Amino acid sequence: MVVVHTKVGRLGVFRGAVGLALRDGLLSNGEKRLLVKMAHALRLDEDQPKAAYDAVLAGEEIEAGEYLGLEETRRVYEQVLEAFLLHTDRSEAELILVAYLRHTFNIDDAEHRAIARSMDRQLDQVVHRTVAQDFKIKLDEANHRLADLLGLGLFGRN
Repeated sequence: MVVVHTKVGRLGVFRGAVGLALRDGLLSNGEKRLLVKMAHALRLDEDQPKAAYDAVLAGEEIEAGEYLGLEETRRVYEQVLEAFLLHTDRSEAELILVAYLRHTFNIDDAEHRAIARSMDRQLDQVVHRTVAQDFKIKLDEANHRLADLLGLGLFGRN
């Protein structure tokens, strides 16, 4: 498997996610949770999330910020996917944010499955078996929904 790394900046990725979340003019609690998790995972400075939010509201672009390395994009994706599965209602709007990251970070099906397997192994080590089973079911459902969303070509390139 050849992984093609797309150069993306921390702040640019976050601004894109905020823009998607605000398409309907509102941020749900789940979208807020994912954006907070994403800002933390992207290691944004304290003032950068608000700057991105303000830029979206004003219809302005913002500098991309420091570029993310390949391993860091995978870590960010894994952390946001985990937050989606554990801390949100897993609505379509929240799933779109996960799909956006997967698309932006150029994570293909095989790599997504590898990340999911890694999460699965970690889960077995830290939680009770019934919680792990529930999480695995949610992950499987999210995988199917993600594939459907990415197949729609919502983000430009396929």
